[in-house]
Amino acid sequence: MRTILGVRSVAILIIGDEILSGEIVDENGPWLIARLNEAGVRAVRQVVVPDDAEQIGAELTRLRGLADAVVVSGGIGPTHDDVTREAVAEALGLPLEEHAEAVERIRGYYGDRATDAELAMACLPRGSRLVNGAKTNTIGFAISGVYVFPGVPFLFRDLVAGVTPEFSSAPLHKQELRSDLREGEIAALLARFQGGVADVAIGSYPVCEEGCWHVRVVVRGVDPERVAAVAAEIGPRLG
Repeated sequence: MRTILGVRSVAILIIGDEILSGEIVDENGPWLIARLNEAGVRAVRQVVVPDDAEQIGAELTRLRGLADAVVVSGGIGPTHDDVTREAVAEALGLPLEEHAEAVERIRGYYGDRATDAELAMACLPRGSRLVNGAKTNTIGFAISGVYVFPGVPFLFRDLVAGVTPEFSSAPLHKQELRSDLREGEIAALLARFQGGVADVAIGSYPVCEEGCWHVRVVVRGVDPERVAAVAAEIGPRLG
């Protein structure tokens, strides 16, 4: 199993027909991106796919080639459209098998009322380890740099908290600047600065507040002194 301590990049795979139909607005992606930023980890891609095993597997394979780890949200419940477990196993070339600890958790929660559908949630890709949350006893699992969690936001956040130490790297520092010029008026300036620095990222974001527009210019990087130096050079030129 791949160890991803110090991971620097994560791709996010959101699964669910309910997201694509507009029945539910995804909360997990934006929330996770914010947590990753706090840990100094870069989110490189977020993709939403329906409850279709073939599409899930294809997208997971692609995302694993783009990032150190992939976080998957949704599709591991007990209903007919929860096909994420099978799709992950297929994409990783692993068989599904009953996970003894997962069975114990399910029986511990449901007792004698546990149905076959609920017990099927304990069938995981071979070699999976369960992920533990502090507040719930729900099932999430990790295997080969793929982290698979329920789509319910409360459960998702609880399990992400359980693996937070595995998603940590050098923290990113940032400074924000403001320009009352139009974004098009400062585009060439920012492009020139960005072309001269490889270790700092410069972004511009138009904002409308109370009917008035301005541009947020954000300078990000691992070295706080470099961030401060670049911001100090750009600031006086923003008008």
